[in-house]
Amino acid sequence: MGALEILKDRAKQLLTAGEVKMVIGYGRGSTADRRRAIFISDEAQADKLVLDKSCEDNLAGYLVREGLLQDGKKVAIFLSPAGIRSVNVLAAEDQLNPDQVVILGFEIKGDQVSALDGHHVNGFIELVGQIKKQGLSKDREELIAKLEKMTPPERFEFWRAQFSKCLKCYACRQGCPMCYCRRCIVDRNQPQWINTSPHSMGNFEWNIVRAFHLAGRCVGCGNCERACPVGIPLMLLNQQMAAEVLSAFDHFAGMNSTQEPVLASFKREDPDTFIL
Repeated sequence: MGALEILKDRAKQLLTAGEVKMVIGYGRGSTADRRRAIFISDEAQADKLVLDKSCEDNLAGYLVREGLLQDGKKVAIFLSPAGIRSVNVLAAEDQLNPDQVVILGFEIKGDQVSALDGHHVNGFIELVGQIKKQGLSKDREELIAKLEKMTPPERFEFWRAQFSKCLKCYACRQGCPMCYCRRCIVDRNQPQWINTSPHSMGNFEWNIVRAFHLAGRCVGCGNCERACPVGIPLMLLNQQMAAEVLSAFDHFAGMNSTQEPVLASFKREDPDTFIL
């Protein structure tokens, strides 16, 4: 039995038994190679679910949409390991109750899709490894190595050229499960903290502030970069920030649902090299 059949049967069982009020999964998109989120509340709709290598988007962000979990009922959701880590981060930040989330886990490796049981899910999350290389192609790994060898002015020029393409559409924010603020800093105009015009200063402000907001929180799902209509390599920045946090604080986001946020907690053994 394939991964889709396993998870589809599980979804049907959960809906039929009334254990969950809804299943959030993947359905066919506007083209043959695209997938979109679908929301199923009836067993008969479960046949609309699909699961293949095109199911890349992290669906965890839908769990914090206003009103979804307020009634205390459970929701089942298709999640890759990055999505499972997202649920842990959201739970640790008191954005959801993990007991209300039934995970239908899966993993994509190349063209192969496999269903995850609880044992495999936990095993994957605890494999820290080299975070900078997680989920990155060979070309992307080579670019990271090239960036690390650049001088600060060269690196600044690289990001200036990338951020100059930014349209300020905020698709990266909308796709990110960690961007759950009801009102984002860029939506405030009294005072206006970040310039809304798509020019160099405003683009730097937005993208750098967002990267810092994700420090120690990004799970590397890539939703932001896939959503960007102009192809800014946002995951280069996010992965580098995650690597810095791992190196300085031994913190890997989403290990469990009680993990304290790295920049909102303090340990006596934390490095204090920033103190002058």
